This record gives sequence, structure tokens and C-alpha cells, in this order.
Amino acid sequence: MADAASRPGRRVAARRAWLGAFAAALLPGLASADGAAPWLLYRDANPFVAASGLPFAPPSAAPDAWRVDLVASASNTELAFDRGSEHLFYDGEFHEAQLALTHAFGERWIARATIGAVSFGDGFLDGFIEDWHRAFGLDNGDRGRLGGDGHAIAYEDDAGDRIALDRRLHAAAPLLVDLAWRMPAGAHEWQLGATVKLPTTHANPLVDDRAVDASLWLAAQSTDATTRLPWGIRVGAMRRGDTELLPARANDVVPFADATLGVALRPGWDVAAQLQWHGALYDSAIPLLDDVATLAVSSAWHAKGGWTLRAGLVEDAIARHAQDVTFFLSLTL
Repeated sequence: MADAASRPGRRVAARRAWLGAFAAALLPGLASADGAAPWLLYRDANPFVAASGLPFAPPSAAPDAWRVDLVASASNTELAFDRGSEHLFYDGEFHEAQLALTHAFGERWIARATIGAVSFGDGFLDGFIEDWHRAFGLDNGDRGRLGGDGHAIAYEDDAGDRIALDRRLHAAAPLLVDLAWRMPAGAHEWQLGATVKLPTTHANPLVDDRAVDASLWLAAQSTDATTRLPWGIRVGAMRRGDTELLPARANDVVPFADATLGVALRPGWDVAAQLQWHGALYDSAIPLLDDVATLAVSSAWHAKGGWTLRAGLVEDAIARHAQDVTFFLSLTL
């Protein structure tokens, strides 16, 4: 009887042993973080900003290697402002798909081209976000109170600046090209880079403001493959061209700064945070058009085949200065 009673326990123990052996065999095969900073291909998703040439995070790739990044995101906002002579109504959701091709030329040069598509409409996040806020006792702000149709953005002021997007829209995103000179420095590297934005569409100035913008920036990031704390930091400034988006209020020069920090939890697995700030693109009293800080938190799985899957969300670090929330999923090859 004792032997019969102990058989289920033995079977469970045997299964656990097999699972343990399988995990032990699998985990060493997973690619650990390559030591590069865990940059997310993201910038402020507010269309008053994303239509410009504000750069994505710095490019990264091993010497003489290609890198492909695919990013899908959904950003949802429901806000209304009245500030003196300015009025802004924003109720809608942007879906974006970005493709970035990066190539490193030896250890000294790296280039990247980023192009994408944008879709604007009602979206699907409104109910989820409102339920989330209620579940945790958070204020829903303007959500559910604006009485809009779910896909409208309208700005006007007494000086005659006006912009409107009151229809569902699918269009190409602006093309951004980065070129950087790299200087290896032990366990990290420096990058001196430039970014140029080229117009792609006349669909609406809130998708592409039709300006040719140029940025200069200086970055440093870790390259040590054994580090448990990969990091990166960058500062720069963007010189704006002749924009069709609120041209009377557009600032000519916009400073920006980014930082990222990751933590390697185990082979093939990490979590990361990315903080991004930029100055005001417009001379405006409306917070959504002022300086902005966003915080992205994410987790990534580095697979045996060399690809990385990362997922997370982005929140405005300064309330009502950026998109309410952005969810993203990225694949790096």
C-alpha cells in the first residue's frame, strides 16, 4: 500500500525533474542582453510633436551588422483646454507601425532609416483606460465628459492659427534618417549624431507638418555584454523648418534629452525604463503644446535565435503635457 500511495508522488517528482532539466538546458541557449542600452524606438506620440522631426532614441547595432526594429503602438488621449485665446479639443486614438533599418559600418559609423504608417480613429482603449482608473480610484479627468465622436482634434486661437482633424485617417509617417559617429570607450561608447526628417504625405499637418527638420545630438551608452545594468543617455537640439502646423506659434529650436536604464533579471530577460524630455515646440499656454516628459516601462525577452520581443507602456511624466497613455510591442531582429 505504501508503494502504491507513493507512486503519484514519484510521478510528480519525476515530472518536476524533467521540467527542471528542460529549463536548465533551455536557459543557457537564450541570448543574454548584448550590453547595448535598452533603447525603445519611441518619442512623444502627441501628433503636434510626432508630425515633426523630433528624433527617436539613438541607433544601436553591433559593428558591421544590420538591425531591424518593428514597433506597433496605440496612443489614446481625451483632453480639452481653454487658455486665454487658445482652445484645444482632442479626443482620439493613434495607431502607429514603425520600421527601422540600422546598419553599423565598422566600429565608427552607424546609420538608421525609420518609416512608418499612422492610423487615427475611435480606437479601442477608451473603456479599458476608464475602467482601470475607476478600479484604482484614479480621476478620469476629461474622459467621458467631452461629448465628442471619438476621432476629432481641433485647435484655434484669436490670431488665426487653426488646425483640425475630424475624420478617420490612414497615412504614411515622416521619414527620419540618423547618422552617427561612434567612439568606443571601454565598456561604453560615445555617439555624435545628426537626424534629418523628410516629409512623406500631405494627408494632414497632424501626421506630417511638411517641414524638413534637422537635429544634432551627443549620446553615451553601455556596450559591455556582461553588465546587468545596461544604460544610455543623450542630449541634443532640433532646428525646425517651415512647418504647416501652427506656424505662427512654432519655436525654431527645441532641446531634448533621453535616458534609459535596464536590469537583466536572468539570461534572456530584462526590464527597462526610458525617460524622454523635450522643450516646447510651440509658444502656447496649453500644456499639451508645452515642454514634455514621458516615462516608458517595458520588459523584453531575448530569444535564442537572436531576436528580442519587448512590450510595455508609456505615461506622461508631467500630467496633461503628452498623450494619456501609449501601449507598444516591438520586435528586434
